[in-house]
Amino acid sequence: MPQAPILAAALPFDVRPGEVERNLEAALAGLEQAAAAGAALLLLPEKWPTSFLPRFDAATCAAAAAALETVHARARRLGVRVVGSGPGGGPPRPFNELHVLGGARIERPYRKRVLFSPTGEGRQCRPGGELPPVFELGSVRAAGVICYDLRFPELTRPPFRRGAELLLVPAQWPTPRAPVFELLVRARAAENQCWVLACNRSGRAPLGDRRLLEFPGTALLADPLGGVAVRRDDGGLLLGEIDPAAAAEARRLVPCARDARRAGLWPEDSV
Repeated sequence: MPQAPILAAALPFDVRPGEVERNLEAALAGLEQAAAAGAALLLLPEKWPTSFLPRFDAATCAAAAAALETVHARARRLGVRVVGSGPGGGPPRPFNELHVLGGARIERPYRKRVLFSPTGEGRQCRPGGELPPVFELGSVRAAGVICYDLRFPELTRPPFRRGAELLLVPAQWPTPRAPVFELLVRARAAENQCWVLACNRSGRAPLGDRRLLEFPGTALLADPLGGVAVRRDDGGLLLGEIDPAAAAEARRLVPCARDARRAGLWPEDSV
């Protein structure tokens, strides 16, 4: 039976460091806007409740957890699934954890595997140790990685092998490297023959060494051929349709998975 397309949204808003209530207000406003447009999915930026902080204390982690529960409850009422990342596992060095709200929770959520060493992310957070799980978002099989993870195709290949049709990427990727962000989003889409929805943030914020960095406010949806289906660069709500049939057709026309197995690139899989 053909899988129905879903309307997806992404909100690349200005995430304020430590201002959990303000960030929550922005997320809820975007959620209401996405629901009003008929979206079934909303992607938020990396660490949207807190942004990056020199230190995560118990109060900040508790406030972030409460913000997630608020969004979860509102999203369930509106019938929208919400994906983003935030601190998980508690202080003093929480994980950077992908959360899926508004429906069934992922039993073992993905935790950012590769931490960004140039800004000392490892001093703030612990790295995860597992590969991204595949989960259901309506009619679409999805997986997610977080920001810097995008540079490491080793993380996105296993979900492709398990049939993921959509890769979600919450990010805080600064403006000077914005062309690389788009390049990698499109590359992950083309090599895995899947949709990639990426949500960067907007505004300015200190990261690591306290320099203020500019962020482009880009949301981008790449199709399974690596083309740009929809994009926004103004921090506003992006809306785009994700059709699982397009991923299936791309995989039928160019059977990369079959040919990789025949070539012995995935020897643990049956031919």
